[in-house]
Amino acid sequence: MPTIVQSCRIEENHAALLARQAKRRHLEVSTLSSLYLKEKALEEEYPGIGFRDGAGGREAYVQGHRVAVWEVADVLHEVKTVAKAADHFRWPPALVRCAMAFAKAFRGDIEQQRKAEVGA
Repeated sequence: MPTIVQSCRIEENHAALLARQAKRRHLEVSTLSSLYLKEKALEEEYPGIGFRDGAGGREAYVQGHRVAVWEVADVLHEVKTVAKAADHFRWPPALVRCAMAFAKAFRGDIEQQRKAEVGA
């Protein structure tokens, strides 16, 4: 995917923090900055969705829970309704809808995360 260069200013102590995290992950600071910025923008666009490290790299999950978005999609596929999926997780239906909105917008990413986790 084509990229563009944008710059921003951050406080020195935050730059040092970012540099340490990039070093720990064996990434360039600019790569980690881009990843964090993208993920934060997606979290703002899809409230309730967060990101964490998974078997295949970074994966989307439902914040406040240990459930990946691909897992919500799999359960919904099995049970067929948002209400039944919400009952399965003991969540309000809004959380299932939030996960599914993200899954719909990023089908390829979600499928890739699922395959990395289950090997299918």
